[in-house]
Amino acid sequence: MVLLAFTNEKPTWGVTELSQEFGLAKSVIHRLLASLLHHGFVEADPVTKKYSLGPKVLVLGRIAANQMKLGKVSRPVMQNLADLSGESVILTIRDGMSGVAIEIVEGTQAITWKTSLGNNLPLHCGASKKVLLAFQSPEFIEQYLKSERLLRLSDLQLMRTDALREELAQIRTQGIAITVGEVDLGVTALAAPIFDEYKEVIAGLTIGGPSFRFTPETLSTLTQLVKQAAGTISAKLGYTG
Repeated sequence: MVLLAFTNEKPTWGVTELSQEFGLAKSVIHRLLASLLHHGFVEADPVTKKYSLGPKVLVLGRIAANQMKLGKVSRPVMQNLADLSGESVILTIRDGMSGVAIEIVEGTQAITWKTSLGNNLPLHCGASKKVLLAFQSPEFIEQYLKSERLLRLSDLQLMRTDALREELAQIRTQGIAITVGEVDLGVTALAAPIFDEYKEVIAGLTIGGPSFRFTPETLSTLTQLVKQAAGTISAKLGYTG
């Protein structure tokens, strides 16, 4: 609520001013500002003792703008990929330690892979999530490997940390994540990273379907198709390689 007070007309505020503006005690405003300051949402001028918006607000604004643009530019590319392949196509973004499906185009085949918008799974589960995890910073990956319980959904067995670390390195090298029956039994999925203008991976583009259709020849073709589609979306977002 306090952040809404900062505008072009009034970009700086003091504690007393904010207290009067919102009808809250100064002690409450102090606590709110201390938390916002700690997380980078506001900055404090040591001379005037007034506060202004901090760099974290710019970061969040960039993320919001990217996501709005991401959905707009991705949908036609996803539709084209689904039409070419006949398989389902999913767009996934990272939400903390999980991946969330935000766009889905179902395949045209009689038997297709069906999933739901908002489907949320840990980053080590499935191609669409692993491609997001693989392109995070080494520090993030190590923290994830230490803090998360690496349970496989298909058999509820724990993954070996060193094996997952090697798999993530391979995904980064090859630019593609491939899983077979890892989340949904009988489903093969391939995912490629989508980059923004800052060369950061902001989403994963996944194509998937019944494993019986994914022969070695089909896998090779679909790998190229999903990589090309992810590259097209990345370029539309300003990525130059």
